[in-house]
Amino acid sequence: MRACSRYRHAGPNRGQDDSLSEDPRNWRTAVASSMIHKQIGWFAVVGVVGFAADASVLYLLLAFGLGPFASRAFSFLTAVFVTWQLNRRKTFAVQPGEPLWREGLRYLSAMTFGGAANYAVYGAFIMARWSPILGLVAGTGIGTVLNFLSARSWVFRDRSQTARRGLFRSWIGGLNRALSHPHAVRRAMWLAPLLGGMIALLLGQDSNWDLLNYHFYNPYALLGERIGVDLAAAQFQSYFNPLLDLPYYAMVTHAPAMVAGFVMGAFHGLNFVLLLCIVRVVLGSSGKPDDATSILLSLAGCMGPAFLSELGNSMGDDTTAVFMLCALALIMWQLRHVVEAGWRGVISVAAGGLLMGAGVGLKLTNAVFAVALCLALLALPAPWLRRPVLAFAFGLGVLGGIATTAGYWFATLLRVFGNPLFPQFNAWLGSPLAAPIAIADTRWLPKSIWEALLFPFAMVTDATRVGELAMRPFVWPVLWLLVVLWVGAAAIRKSSLTLSVPERLVVLFVSLAFVIWMAVFSIYRYAVSMEMLAPLVVWIVVHKLLSGDMAKRVAAVTLALVTTSAVVDARSWGHQAWSTHAFRVVAPDLPASGTILFIAEEEPNGWMAPFFPPAMAAVGLGTNFPEGPAYGARVREIVGQSGGKAWAVMPAHTDEGAVRAAQMNDILGPLTLSVSGWPCRKLSALLQRVSKHLRVDEASNTGSCRLVALPPGGMSLAEADLGTIQRSAEIVTRYGLVLDATSCRTYEAWVGAKPRPYQLCATGMIPQPGSSQ
Repeated sequence: MRACSRYRHAGPNRGQDDSLSEDPRNWRTAVASSMIHKQIGWFAVVGVVGFAADASVLYLLLAFGLGPFASRAFSFLTAVFVTWQLNRRKTFAVQPGEPLWREGLRYLSAMTFGGAANYAVYGAFIMARWSPILGLVAGTGIGTVLNFLSARSWVFRDRSQTARRGLFRSWIGGLNRALSHPHAVRRAMWLAPLLGGMIALLLGQDSNWDLLNYHFYNPYALLGERIGVDLAAAQFQSYFNPLLDLPYYAMVTHAPAMVAGFVMGAFHGLNFVLLLCIVRVVLGSSGKPDDATSILLSLAGCMGPAFLSELGNSMGDDTTAVFMLCALALIMWQLRHVVEAGWRGVISVAAGGLLMGAGVGLKLTNAVFAVALCLALLALPAPWLRRPVLAFAFGLGVLGGIATTAGYWFATLLRVFGNPLFPQFNAWLGSPLAAPIAIADTRWLPKSIWEALLFPFAMVTDATRVGELAMRPFVWPVLWLLVVLWVGAAAIRKSSLTLSVPERLVVLFVSLAFVIWMAVFSIYRYAVSMEMLAPLVVWIVVHKLLSGDMAKRVAAVTLALVTTSAVVDARSWGHQAWSTHAFRVVAPDLPASGTILFIAEEEPNGWMAPFFPPAMAAVGLGTNFPEGPAYGARVREIVGQSGGKAWAVMPAHTDEGAVRAAQMNDILGPLTLSVSGWPCRKLSALLQRVSKHLRVDEASNTGSCRLVALPPGGMSLAEADLGTIQRSAEIVTRYGLVLDATSCRTYEAWVGAKPRPYQLCATGMIPQPGSSQ
């Protein structure tokens, strides 16, 4: 295709002066280009008129006593009507023909969408605590561009389509040429990590539950040699391999938080690079790979809901997916040697296993992909005796990778607790500190054989069916339907399911990984690696069902819809506004020795352990750790070793209304509004109508317009904190300890820029019968 493109540009018409008149396509493009400047100018003028109409109607209705929301609704509809009439007459010169009501509804929908985008961008700037003025400019700019494009290409479609189609085709052609440029793949590989880092910066400081529970604590415990000194300070997850979290811990403790966020996002962007290598091998198996298609398929793979939810954060699935894809890319790169005789293919498979095993050692949930790829290797079109050799070599590589990244950790757990996977599988590898059970979260597994057979549809019917975070991965029911159609068509035609060797490996790997993942976990965030390959499998199956340009169009439209739904509904596991330091804790002066007791509440607090004196042991009480018969005795032993001195840590409640008031005051401050001025009086009247928690501070000593929070309904903050203390006192009693409620004090702490205060209460041991204490 690239050669054909060069040939066309080098053709004999290149230097002809009359080429514009001879080629209708060039004429259409020229007409469109000449008209667009005039349309942009008129659209801007109409926008100013629309703003004037909007503001005039709004203030007129407010003056007559109509509520702010009703007034805004009427003023918005008035502005839409005025701009619609002016745009159809002046900007786009619409010819009569289509019913006006239909065109009007399209225009209203387009303007509503543009307004929503405007508000979303502005809100993102406010949440990131950036300049509201910049947010206003960015939101208005993006909303205006979307309004213009939607009006030009969708709303006013019954004027002559020639120029618009010419411009659209010119734009598509330009995009295709850019993606098919000889250096497009190389540029995409460089840009993807940079884009990942920039998105991570826009999202803000990572604050997911796992990070606050154990991703920050575990590397601290490893580096401080606290294994066996502390006890389940980060709950059950205290004993996950901390090697995965060491880089993030090192960055946030030695560099600004934004640096760590950018690096994490950039590293996750490497998934695009590896995915692009895999896609090019698969597309190249049926001819020369199309660079544009390869880049777009790789981009679609990085737009799944699971991948997007963890982009730039520390949960580990996007991070270890780099190892999974790197292993698959290496094997596919050497696939010709893998299926042929010789040691080169065996060594390549073993090296791929080593990479995948390294990812499994860092996060054990990746074992799903190691098993799936091992089974897929058995189905390669290699000699029968060679297939088990390949699988065996791959398995040895996986074991070597696990030993490399997790061997030391397993040995440490075996030495300290007598169980290399402590506390998991304690029913067979018994340690008295943990209950004799095999740890597995079975809440998400299919409930019946029928649900298992239709599980892709169950995943999108209930957005929380496969995890706490709502996700609807539509790519899986689409792929399920395509595979059924493909198998059915092959059965009707009595033909075989023909696949090239790279296609076979990818399709089998994804299919087996899905089945194993569903049977073992059914937790969608563990499915990142196979989610990224799903669009490629959709492309493969569609091309087996259809042929030629029809297959490309159907696959492109299908993936565009699936990807758009994932991006529009993208969620995250938690982010906060940036601060210089990722974590800050104000700790009182405490004795050098003693014990910190982390009491289980909805908000994890293991992340605070590094901010207390290092000589103090950290212990978790009432957590999700499966406590064994010796757990309580070990708690008393740890507390007793420090002379019975202990302090219980639990979250303190915050006044969200006061937080919102502070945020609004940050915005109002630079405006220097007077409390008696007209803008502040209007703001006060608006808040009385729409807010239950915020009011203008009429008694402001400074005379400036500032907001205050009303007392929250229900319990006061003191009452809520007292309830937490009472629950904590009941928990510590179960371990032979007593909490002194009168000693409790509240201290400040922050994750990013978000305050997360905590309570600290003195705790002691209850003397046991026959004890000298």
